[in-house]
Amino acid sequence: MIIKKVEIAGFKNITFHEPKQFEFYAHTIIRGENYSGKTSLGDALCWVFCGCAATGISSEYLLCNDDSSKIIVEVTFEDNFKKEHILLREQSKDTGRNYRLLLDGLPVKEADLSPYIMDKDIFLSTFMIGYFARLSSKQGRELLMSILPFPTHQSIVNKVDSDLRQFLPSEDNFDSNAFIRKKRSDLKLVEDEIKLWLEKQRQAEEQLNKAPSGGLIDEDQLKARVNMLENRKENLLKASMQNNSAGFLEGKLSILRLEIQSLKNKLSSDNTQYRKNCPTCNQPIPEDERRRMEEKLKADNSFMKLTLEDLKKDEEALLVKIEEARNKTNEANAIQEELSSVVNELNLIKADYDAIIRKNEALKSQINAFEEAKVQLEATKNHLEKLYSQRYQHNRSITAVSQYNSIKAEKQYDTIRGSLKNVSIRFQRIAPSNNELKDCFEILYKGRELQVISTSETIRAGLEISNLINSRSNLTLPIFIDNAESITHYEKPSTQIFEAKVEKDAVLTVSPCV
Repeated sequence: MIIKKVEIAGFKNITFHEPKQFEFYAHTIIRGENYSGKTSLGDALCWVFCGCAATGISSEYLLCNDDSSKIIVEVTFEDNFKKEHILLREQSKDTGRNYRLLLDGLPVKEADLSPYIMDKDIFLSTFMIGYFARLSSKQGRELLMSILPFPTHQSIVNKVDSDLRQFLPSEDNFDSNAFIRKKRSDLKLVEDEIKLWLEKQRQAEEQLNKAPSGGLIDEDQLKARVNMLENRKENLLKASMQNNSAGFLEGKLSILRLEIQSLKNKLSSDNTQYRKNCPTCNQPIPEDERRRMEEKLKADNSFMKLTLEDLKKDEEALLVKIEEARNKTNEANAIQEELSSVVNELNLIKADYDAIIRKNEALKSQINAFEEAKVQLEATKNHLEKLYSQRYQHNRSITAVSQYNSIKAEKQYDTIRGSLKNVSIRFQRIAPSNNELKDCFEILYKGRELQVISTSETIRAGLEISNLINSRSNLTLPIFIDNAESITHYEKPSTQIFEAKVEKDAVLTVSPCV
């Protein structure tokens, strides 16, 4: 692009009723005293192409002349195909942000200017020295990424160690910082779980160190002995009860003899002749009734005699049994002695048996705990192996993405550095604490920050950046150098140059460089 001339009305210190026109050359020198309008001329050129001043300000109340209600800037320029165009931008205080934009007499939109300036930040970063350095990190990175062949995902992956590539995400546009944070979070969870399972392993090993000593005692023999003694005791008790029944028989004999004596007493009284008179009222009893009563009395006497004979037989039988029971007294004493011995032995063996049962139960509990500890230890080791594998995977993923981030930052830096001479620009660097990519916007000239270099070095740095953008965007936009009096020489770019120089007591003049 070559800017040939510009006509300005109502812009900054140029009133609307006294417009000014300036012609430009391949290398244009703009001279004048301070506040004579040198920088304003550059602002006007930025405004007609981008709708804002060289600083990016677009507020009409800051750009419009105080005595004017409208701004008109018309520029004549030649594109890269040597075709001439006229661009006019008009805006009034009353309409605010509404404006009129005409290209070669036809209304156009801002986007229609992209073939000539690409976009506002590209034009301003190229045309106005120092504008690029004022961009944010995001704006500067996006601008350069739109014109420079920044490293692709695959080119970065190819630089990662071959044994680490498998641990990178498969997708191309993954967020490396989010990925590494996720892996660190996953690793923390795995590390915490490993601690828990290591404690389980320690407890299981501690339990295994308490291996049960000795074996289970055979309970069967003692149990059989207890059962045998219990049976013997029961039999002896039965025998003892049988041998000690003489007293019971004698009591039974006493009762039987009382019954015999009672019957004898009844039979000894002569009651075969019933009284002729009633014993109660002393009235004569009828003969038939008296005869019937006597017959019944005889029958009762006959029955009592038979009963008496049976009781006497029972008495004789009891006397025989009592004699037999009395003859077994020695045997009963022997049974009691044996029963006492059996009970004592049974109590001792039961005590031993109960002690053995308790000991066996305690030993069984130890054995169960021991066996469970073995199972737990095996399960713990298997689970720990899985956790160790997960930890390894997470660590390798973190290492892989850390390396990916480092390579990405360096390749980005090298891509920009390779297109510049003394200027270096870095948009991202690795944070040492976590290996994440951190956005930055570092512009250095010969290794020094722009804030500490001289004005001439600032201009040279800006020229390098402008030349970089021009060469990569294929626009060949002009370059405006403000405060050009600060630099005596520089490497001339192959584009149109505007040099604005302060000259004491001089009015604003625009002339070719000779």
